Amino acid sequence: TKMGWWDYWYMKQTLPTQGEIFDLVAIEEDQQKQREEMRTGSKAAYFPVFIDFIDSGIQTKWRGPEPFAGDQCYAPLPDSGFGKQYVKNLAFYRDGLQPWQRGLEIGMAHGYFIIGPFVSLGPLRNTPEAATVGLLCGCVLIGMISIGGLIFGVTEGKTNGKVKRFDRPGDKEGAGYTEMINW
Repeated sequence: TKMGWWDYWYMKQTLPTQGEIFDLVAIEEDQQKQREEMRTGSKAAYFPVFIDFIDSGIQTKWRGPEPFAGDQCYAPLPDSGFGKQYVKNLAFYRDGLQPWQRGLEIGMAHGYFIIGPFVSLGPLRNTPEAATVGLLCGCVLIGMISIGGLIFGVTEGKTNGKVKRFDRPGDKEGAGYTEMINW
């Protein structure tokens, strides 16, 4: 195969030297560092910069306190207080909302970015009708998702009983999910 001048130049510029390939001291240091990270359960966080990584000085704890308790995988975002509070404030998990309010809030949040791609990236993007066609495509998409939700509720009800996530005390089984989907 033929190689372009840029590829040849880049290959020559990034060609490792003999010391970089077989530096046994650096390999041993890296292995020792990996063993220490496995022993302590913490790992240094790095920032990507061009083709290299810079140590940020932040140690992230990826392993829980008990080796066999099942809490071994920690991630910085979902296990932090900010991540937990953010997920708790989403409409799907927030307490005190009626099912129709959940559906309305979720629909309004997603409605902003459902129509946009149809308007700006659709086949009629350079015509005056782009906004109207984008709105109609967004409505069709929402209709298809609603029908899919109804089908999920019906099939889930037949296999595992009714979906009970949004039921209020005293209601029929699965009434909250049906109300949220049908609002």
